[in-house]
Amino acid sequence: MINIFNNEPSEYSYKAISILETIGNYYDTHTEKPIHAIITRLHERVDSKFLDRFPKLQFILTATTGLDHIDQVECQNRQIQIISLKGEFEFLASIAATAEHTMTLMLSLLRNIPAAVEHVKMGGWDRMEHKGHELKNKNLCILGMGRLGTQIAQIATAFQMNIKCFDNKNIKEYPCSTDLMKALHGSDILSIHLPYDSSTSGLIGEKQILEMNPASYIINTSRGQILNEHDVVSCLISGQLAGVAVDVLDQEYNIQSSPLWNYIQNTNPKNVLITPHIGGCTFESMEATESFIAEKFVNILKEQQ
Repeated sequence: MINIFNNEPSEYSYKAISILETIGNYYDTHTEKPIHAIITRLHERVDSKFLDRFPKLQFILTATTGLDHIDQVECQNRQIQIISLKGEFEFLASIAATAEHTMTLMLSLLRNIPAAVEHVKMGGWDRMEHKGHELKNKNLCILGMGRLGTQIAQIATAFQMNIKCFDNKNIKEYPCSTDLMKALHGSDILSIHLPYDSSTSGLIGEKQILEMNPASYIINTSRGQILNEHDVVSCLISGQLAGVAVDVLDQEYNIQSSPLWNYIQNTNPKNVLITPHIGGCTFESMEATESFIAEKFVNILKEQQ
């Protein structure tokens, strides 16, 4: 039977475990037995050093859409198959966690919620110190109209926001452009929902931010590498950006090297919110995605027999 090792077993789905145990031996602590399949989340980067620990490895299971935490070239060279949520559009349409977190960040940023909460904890009660902005009638630019971008557009419509988008395909439901600068022009809020690859690395920098309205906002729950963090900090200091809320950083495995992380450590601004990649981290979504990956793995093994 196949040996499966869970590299990040904390609160892992019991349903997923029971599915995996139908086709192999499941381990969540160290074992001397050869490991054929690894389960990983986002805590540890899967690189050559990691893979060297498992010479018999054939499969990597990750309940994520993005794969930048895995060295895909190294896996290909070692003939290791990656089983993920990438491309599972029908299933992912039922997952709302990241879209909800995006709107949570947007509302928290524009309404100064975290600073207001801390103000009350410190004994204060000054409402005018935390005067914020409404979403209604704001110009929202959505980068990427896949599953998440579409979900954000639907929610933003309920808030009566003015929506336009950037995508490489024609979107009939919303004003959409394949020209990035045209899409950004006149925006009050930018919400990023593009996958990370060579074409999107550093896509949003000072030039693009200056195309937006003065005192605009950026929300990023996609991948940190899409934002040029040096430029973001500069635009925060100049006032071109009124605020930034992100769930991702450029260097999540070494956050001390992140310009945005260092900016909040040094200045403690109330207009920058950073959460530790918790967009998809809900009880409901993790139960669903981990079970889905387990079932997908079982089906792949059956097909290969």
